[in-house]
Amino acid sequence: MNTKNNQRARNTDETIIRVVYGIMVDENKPVSGITVREVCERAGINRSTFYAHYLDMYDVVERVERTMSEGLTKSFLRKLEDGQSLGACFEALFEFVREYRQFYRLYFQTTGRSGVIGIAWELLQDRTQAISYESFGYRSEEEMRYHGEFFIYGLSAMLRHWIERDCRESPQEMLDILTRQYNPKMNLFSWD
Repeated sequence: MNTKNNQRARNTDETIIRVVYGIMVDENKPVSGITVREVCERAGINRSTFYAHYLDMYDVVERVERTMSEGLTKSFLRKLEDGQSLGACFEALFEFVREYRQFYRLYFQTTGRSGVIGIAWELLQDRTQAISYESFGYRSEEEMRYHGEFFIYGLSAMLRHWIERDCRESPQEMLDILTRQYNPKMNLFSWD
């Protein structure tokens, strides 16, 4: 019986994901340029096996996106679980993105979305749900949600720009830039 939970099916899933990821990163090829036939040949599987696991190439890319988001989240949470500061968590996030910058470069170029960061943010939500909006300094849950959206898109834009520059700044420098965005002494809207 070929169920999604058996080891053989999991291995096939992982192989397909690795092949697609490799084509995207190593050959700098957008998903629109990758064919099922190409993936099947490189993975050593037939088309029916591919379609038993995925609907199409975009379905695979969604899984790759999810896998990368989970990796990003784990790098963040490892620091948090070790009792390190939030700054150390974000530095780990920047290190992860720098390590996989070829993927992120292609991802941002071809999708124009902030999905990876959004998914990572969703994965972190269960950790932060026990913390009240008041402890973050917000007046309501809705205000905290607005900030969450602002943060996701702002961080995604920061990462996109950093990747376009081939990650010239170190993860620590990126953390410093992110930290300065939250400096209350900036007086951003009080220009003279």
